[in-house]
Amino acid sequence: MNSFCKLKFLLTIIFLTTSLYSSELKKVTLQLAWFDQFQYAGYYIAKEKGFYKELGLDVEIVPFSFDKNIIKDVNDGKIDFAVGRENLILEKQKYPNIVALAAIFQASPLILISKKDSKIEKIEDFANKRIMTTRDDAEEASLKAMLVSRKVDIKTLNFIPHSHNIKDLINSKTDLISAYTSKAPFFLNKYNIKYNTFSPKDYGFDMYSDFLYTNSQLIATDPNVAILFKNASMKGWEYAYSNISEATELILNKYNTQNLTKEELIFEANELKKLSYYETKKLGEISYEKLKRIYDLYNVLGLVEKPIDVSEFIFKPDNNLIISNIEKNFLNEKEILNLCIVPNYMPYSDVVDGKFIGFVADYMALVENSIKKPIKFVQTKSIAESFTFIKEKKCDILPMAIKTKERESYLSFTKSYLNLPLVLITKSGEIFTDDLRNLKNKKVSIVDNYAFFNTLKNKYKNIEFVKVKNLDEGFEKVLNDENFAHIDFMQSSWYKIQTDYMSKLQISAKLDESEDISIAVLKENTVLSNILDKAVLSIDKASSTEILNKWVIKDNKKEFNYNLLLQISFVVFIIFSLGVYRQILLNKANKRLKYLVDLKTKKLQNVNKRLSIRIKRILEKSQQKDRILAQQQKMVSMGQMIENIAHQWRQPLSVISTNASAIKLKKEMNLLKDDELIKTVEQIVNTSKYLSQTIDDFRYFFRPQKDKEIFSLASCIKKCLDLINENFVQNNIKIIYKLEDINVLGYETELIQVLINILNNSKDAFVQNNIDKKLIFITLKEINKKVHIEIYDNALGVSQIILDKVFEPYFTTKYKSSGTGIGLYMSKEIVTRHMDGDIFMDNYEFIYENEKYKGAKLSIVLNTIKKD
Repeated sequence: MNSFCKLKFLLTIIFLTTSLYSSELKKVTLQLAWFDQFQYAGYYIAKEKGFYKELGLDVEIVPFSFDKNIIKDVNDGKIDFAVGRENLILEKQKYPNIVALAAIFQASPLILISKKDSKIEKIEDFANKRIMTTRDDAEEASLKAMLVSRKVDIKTLNFIPHSHNIKDLINSKTDLISAYTSKAPFFLNKYNIKYNTFSPKDYGFDMYSDFLYTNSQLIATDPNVAILFKNASMKGWEYAYSNISEATELILNKYNTQNLTKEELIFEANELKKLSYYETKKLGEISYEKLKRIYDLYNVLGLVEKPIDVSEFIFKPDNNLIISNIEKNFLNEKEILNLCIVPNYMPYSDVVDGKFIGFVADYMALVENSIKKPIKFVQTKSIAESFTFIKEKKCDILPMAIKTKERESYLSFTKSYLNLPLVLITKSGEIFTDDLRNLKNKKVSIVDNYAFFNTLKNKYKNIEFVKVKNLDEGFEKVLNDENFAHIDFMQSSWYKIQTDYMSKLQISAKLDESEDISIAVLKENTVLSNILDKAVLSIDKASSTEILNKWVIKDNKKEFNYNLLLQISFVVFIIFSLGVYRQILLNKANKRLKYLVDLKTKKLQNVNKRLSIRIKRILEKSQQKDRILAQQQKMVSMGQMIENIAHQWRQPLSVISTNASAIKLKKEMNLLKDDELIKTVEQIVNTSKYLSQTIDDFRYFFRPQKDKEIFSLASCIKKCLDLINENFVQNNIKIIYKLEDINVLGYETELIQVLINILNNSKDAFVQNNIDKKLIFITLKEINKKVHIEIYDNALGVSQIILDKVFEPYFTTKYKSSGTGIGLYMSKEIVTRHMDGDIFMDNYEFIYENEKYKGAKLSIVLNTIKKD
């Protein structure tokens, strides 16, 4: 018997050390919890895009059927992975082997809905009402908790079987109906039915839902498969949410057993995306503290029959790194592992006061913690020298390596843990390009030993590619006009520009190409390669991106000089204040009238000329500077604001100039009367006060806000329209708006910037599409404690092909000389990060004055707040 156990143990160890690296794909199953829809788009994408296959998995997606006990099949190991409802943790009482890998929805999509005309406005109105619900929905703790929290006796409710037909609510066959927020509201909106929704998360019960789970036996025998499956699935979800139209088309063509329409799927996608990122930036996150709070709630509701260890319900890959005896012996024989790093290569790596810092330092610290072996850094002068060092065995590990056929001859690579996009860097002022083929016969540099050199050289044969030692040399040669441009990784380029080359260099294109980054060791070190591969797989790929972003934007905020904007406004204000003061003196110094009129006229001419020069300079400057993210867009906004100042001031300046000239002429001809003088001077003074007020309006826009404040959306929109009104009137653009007095919490000046970006995009679209009758509509709607700002025009809309890309950085549909592609990207950043809201765009058809129009509709969704 002992011999049999030893043999079984040996076979298990061999399986663990070889299964991950087998050339054959490992077959696993995924069981869906309902019929095909966008609710499972991430898994469809991961399969069809080859994300599972890339990690060695052959995944069979098993359709839903009512006759299966899915949880039992997972618990017993008959199914490898499945998607579970919000009460999955309670099932662990009966099925102890189930383990959750991720929670796709951070709050449950399950809600209750009533019609407006039913007079059911609050939960207390549910008593003695009919509620159509499934048995599973009725048992969900989130709904029960919501009812109990408002002291509603569940026994007073009349539960009726669910028909899964929303028309039963419309036809009043039920008073309330349980539904997903991503499904039923679509049809109610379609039928123009006004309704109320009751969501548990709005009452403090934000339960996890759509758990991705497996069984403890699979984790015990092959935890790497669980890690691989989770990572590929999260990658699929990220792709699905970033490419909703493409994911929708995939479902329509291959996974549409319910015969859903494209509009239904897109609505579902946008609603589920909000739930996936509800109060988190990390997709699939499961927090122990939140899960413990949910478990305690179940306990209070009397749903826990026997205690459950919440920590055992969550899969923790960092505590499940399984290595073989051979790998343990290898690590025991090594005191330390040497890591080759290149200093002065931020945000990736640097050495400051003897301390290793940067992305590589933070990521390798996670690896070090995973394998429980110290890792020491060895400095090299360049990437090329790092490859030399590892060949000469002066170091054991290359932390950031790109796989090529030539390198595979002597190196082994782990699975990729990071993907880095490539960008084109030029001198400031160069036109943005969307195709490198436009750079015919130009010299473009790439750092020596970058793996993508030959790839780009073969793809763009009309470009002369040259090698440089490092990023600094590449940038300097661009500045000295030795080379037209340099190609490098986006993050390192941004970091270098904002720290050393601000206003000198700019990112002029984002390439289609990107590179997968891995850890590399000498091919003969197979054991070390296996250990590092397992460590990489144990670290969530999203963590890599978060660490890198931390270093890229670490000092970004302090770079932007808001004082410059205030100084410009203040100087202009002082100039005109002096002018007003001098005009008032005319009443007290009639004898000096001619001198003062001449002086004022000359002063106004100089100011007008100076203003025109300043407008021209700042417009040129905004085109020349490649301000990263917020810096660049703020400068563009400043150029637009100064253009609006010019429109606002043109007529008042003309009035002042005309009146001053008239006084001068009548004085010379002895025709000037005292009362006429006083009347004219008063008109000049009043006009000057108007100019002063205009300065205050624009200073408010440029004033930085350090703290959030409560403000009125109606007032905010009116301020925005005041700033751009003259410009839009001159372009024959009619803005029609319907505003309600709704308050939100945030940064008013930043929201004004967003609104100006959107309105200017409509203005540009009118020009590009030669629209005669130019209309823009702005409406405010308050729905379930959220306000929807809808801005739409009749400029024919946006091509469906590019609709999902409009919020990407550097993507623009304007002419190359007219846009940077940062406006909508920064608008999204402001709304989502600074205002805790959401923003999306779609094409929209509407009828106005009995005429049908088509255009783009941009919607901003913010949380409302009471002023008190």
